[in-house]
Amino acid sequence: MNKAIWAIIVIIIIVLGGWLLFSSMNNPAAPASTTNTTATNTTATTNTVYQSGNSTTKGTYMTDIAGKTLYTFDNDNATPGASSCTGTCAANWPPYTVAANADTSSLPSNVTVITRPDGSSQYAYNGKPLYYYAKDTAAGQLNGDGVGGVWHIVQL
Repeated sequence: MNKAIWAIIVIIIIVLGGWLLFSSMNNPAAPASTTNTTATNTTATTNTVYQSGNSTTKGTYMTDIAGKTLYTFDNDNATPGASSCTGTCAANWPPYTVAANADTSSLPSNVTVITRPDGSSQYAYNGKPLYYYAKDTAAGQLNGDGVGGVWHIVQL
């Protein structure tokens, strides 16, 4: 090959390399995921009580509006519509409480509000009180699923 063809090939390589470098700087890669779960941005209801998250291993589950996973407690079956998680239990499994100014007049049919032993209001799904897990520090985490064999994510 003559020198002119080699010069054209080198110029093409330089231009392509520069374009690829420029493109990668304008479109940074997404941060690496540390979990196999992601909360979706699709609201599951029209009243901002909950939405759905999705896990590659667990399927679709319930989260609050911020994407934090919600759980139920098997021991709440003793008295339907009532919470049996108080004291230390509630410190580890904070209840999903209803804000004092929340409009609860148009909740989905499967969501109700119960009164906790301390008098505060808590959301319940199909009659089961909803809780967070204190060790879930970010949206999309499912660290509490299966704890003690009695805590479970809410499958949707």
